[in-house]
Amino acid sequence: MTSSDMAKVLANIFVRKGMYAVEAETVAQRMIEADLIGRTEFGCISVLDSVRSIDVGDIDPRALAMKKSETPGTILFDANEGMGHVAASRGTEAAIEKAGTVGLGAAAISNSQSLGTPLVYACMAARAGMIGCCLTSTPAPKRDPDAPTNELNFGRQPAAFAFPDGDTLAGYEFSFGEDRPLQHQLPGELSYTIGMLHAMLTSGLTGSKVPSNKTRGPLHERFEHFILVIDPAAFAGGAAMKKTVDTLREHVGSLDNENAARAAIKERPFELSADSLEQLRALAEKLKIEWPS
Repeated sequence: MTSSDMAKVLANIFVRKGMYAVEAETVAQRMIEADLIGRTEFGCISVLDSVRSIDVGDIDPRALAMKKSETPGTILFDANEGMGHVAASRGTEAAIEKAGTVGLGAAAISNSQSLGTPLVYACMAARAGMIGCCLTSTPAPKRDPDAPTNELNFGRQPAAFAFPDGDTLAGYEFSFGEDRPLQHQLPGELSYTIGMLHAMLTSGLTGSKVPSNKTRGPLHERFEHFILVIDPAAFAGGAAMKKTVDTLREHVGSLDNENAARAAIKERPFELSADSLEQLRALAEKLKIEWPS
């Protein structure tokens, strides 16, 4: 199964569930990209959760991300309860264009659903030769509203950055909550301080709830996203940036640091497990979608 074949299957699934073809293709591409950088939880297999969410009404498949405001360097979208992949892609593309014009581009998105992994959108900027940063404000797990809480929950996988590295790219992601195998969890003090900045850039710039106030749990609450893109050409230039990247790569490579190695992006060939393929094939058959031979 090639990535292009799978992208067609995913897009057809979303079209069958009511999405416009162009937006379905965008979501499919973002899911493929998540698998290519090893974030399989947010890759092709995540279509199963997306379909369930559409079926119960948590995601509006026909939603259109609407521009709410814009300046030469910024843009604000309302995702209208649609797939976060669509709104975040539009926001990232706009931020890249603005960065190419004025040096910096920032996009904020409110009223969204999950965008998958934020690392995918940071990588979009890196592939354009720029520095990309993506934050997403995720709802906290559903909890008893009467239960006491001693700390502010900043979400589970909210941030990533990426940058060009020669003919390839490099990037990292980190979380403020429960760790996962391919994440780097910030320690307590950093979790609070950087988490505050994260909350201001996502919830604050969109006028939305902070994660700890989203008491109904994921999907019933909405997500917010913030994307920042920086064009090195507007500053010291690409050559200076490359020199810095080379120095940092050499330094990180000399460290005996499992966390650094674990969090780093590693692009890989497209490959899905037999179990994932079987689940995706079953969904395609259920929806009467042709499976590639």
